[in-house]
Amino acid sequence: MINFDPLRPYANLIRWGLIAALAVLLLALGYRWGAGHWKGEYTAEVAARAADNAAHAATLQRLADSTAAVAAKAKAASTALAKSRAESDTQYQKALDDAKRAERDLAAALRRGDVQLQPQWSCPATGAGAGGAAPDAVQASAARRFNSAARIVAAADADAAVIDWLWNSWQADRTAVIASGCAVEVAR
Repeated sequence: MINFDPLRPYANLIRWGLIAALAVLLLALGYRWGAGHWKGEYTAEVAARAADNAAHAATLQRLADSTAAVAAKAKAASTALAKSRAESDTQYQKALDDAKRAERDLAAALRRGDVQLQPQWSCPATGAGAGGAAPDAVQASAARRFNSAARIVAAADADAAVIDWLWNSWQADRTAVIASGCAVEVAR
């Protein structure tokens, strides 16, 4: 038989040593299990974050592509607007030149007698016998009437040119806004 008396003073120390060893063993196994469990959770979170980042990157790429497409449409609309405005300005200048030429031609035709003013526009001056006006005054009055009539016709033509220019400019702006995607044309 074994005599335990020499070991008795160490019994409490051995008991507490076994308890400590068991606690360390449980603690180590717990850490190992916990680390594995949280490592799996962390891996799942990293994968979810990567999926979110990929979705965000795809969204940002779609936004960049859409922005580029809108910018291209706007640039094309701006170019078309500039071309249309240049054509409209050219037509306007041509119409003004035509109005000035029509004014000169009408005044010359009236002086030559090729064109006659209608009675409501003629306002004849009093003749030499009726009012005592000199023939030069009658001729001067006729010249003023002819020039006045020509200026009225030229002004009407110039006004028509301005109205056409404004209409063409408005149409060009409207077409450019719709073409750039900033507005939608309502189908009727």
